[in-house]
This record gives sequence, C-alpha cells and structure tokens, in this order.
Amino acid sequence: MMRFNSLALRPRHFQSFTGFKVAEFISMAETIKADWEELRRQTLKQERTRKVGGGSKLKLPDLENRLLVYCVYAKLYPTYVLLEYLFGVDESTICRIVKEMSKILGKKIIVRRGGKRISTLEELKEVFPDLDEVLVDAIEQRINRPQKRQTRKKHHSGKKKDFTLKEQIVSTKQKIILHVADSSPGQNPRLQVF
Repeated sequence: MMRFNSLALRPRHFQSFTGFKVAEFISMAETIKADWEELRRQTLKQERTRKVGGGSKLKLPDLENRLLVYCVYAKLYPTYVLLEYLFGVDESTICRIVKEMSKILGKKIIVRRGGKRISTLEELKEVFPDLDEVLVDAIEQRINRPQKRQTRKKHHSGKKKDFTLKEQIVSTKQKIILHVADSSPGQNPRLQVF
C-alpha cells in the first residue's frame, strides 16, 4: 500500500506521482494543517452518544497520507477504484478525502485578480510579477449536430468537418492555469486574451 513515509524515501517517484518535491509537499502540509484540523472539528457531530474517538478508526488518519491521496489524484487523475487499490482503503473513503482536500486547498491556493479584466501583457505582468512565459492552447470539442439551421451554421467547423465548440486555455510552464475562456462556436472563434 502506498503511504507518505515509504514514498518520501524515493524522491523521484514522489515527484512523478504528486508533482511536488518532498520538501514542497511537507511545506504545503504544514500550511494547511490548522485548516484541516478545524474542518475535522467542524465535521464532528455536536450531540454525540459516544465520546470523541469512539467508533471505527480512520484508515488514513493523518494529514500527510490524505494529502498524498489528493495530490496523486490531481496529478494523474486516476479512477477512485485505482486509488482504492493503491492506498488500501474503500472507494468511498477516497471520494471523501478528495472532497475534503478540495475544500481546504481551494481556500489556500487562490489566484486573485481583484475582479479586474486583464487585456494587455503589462496588466498580466502586474498581477503575476514572476511570470516569464505563458502557454496558450485552443481545442475543439465535438458536439451533437444542432437541430436549428442557424445554430448548425455557427457551430460547423471547416477544420474538423464537424460541429464543434472551441475552448482556450492559458497556463504557465509551471502548470498553473491562468485562464479558461468560455466556449465559443466552432465556426467563429471568440478566443480571448483574458
């Protein structure tokens, strides 16, 4: 079974599975520890018939292993069944861990733009001063043939010879997604700067 202590002994494997170096992972765990403990306290029932600690014990009680489950899930995006097999816990436990960590990390790792629309490179550099390069990619996603003729004409892609929606993603080389544009019809791309 995969556990933090054993995987941390193999730094190259650890980084391949999680996307983090061991020191970065430990630092992230320390950053969210107080929030995780607070969330655990909030989830305990107020009117308990047993004392705290009664009942079945968690298979992954410590933060490091729970965070490891989430990082492997976020980096590799395997199914819950595969994670169940790798970590030796039930699929429903994996689901609960992913929801729990998403809630905690969603509060801590936030890129704020202050509600301001970025339209120039200078404004982007102002918001992200350490940004060196930006990668922009657009994809076409096939959709079912629209019934209305006008809608069909908008969504017909000459490139794919099919009906599509186009989406644009802007990210850094460090795999930080800066922007995901709204979908636009396949014929007339409305790809945005931000």
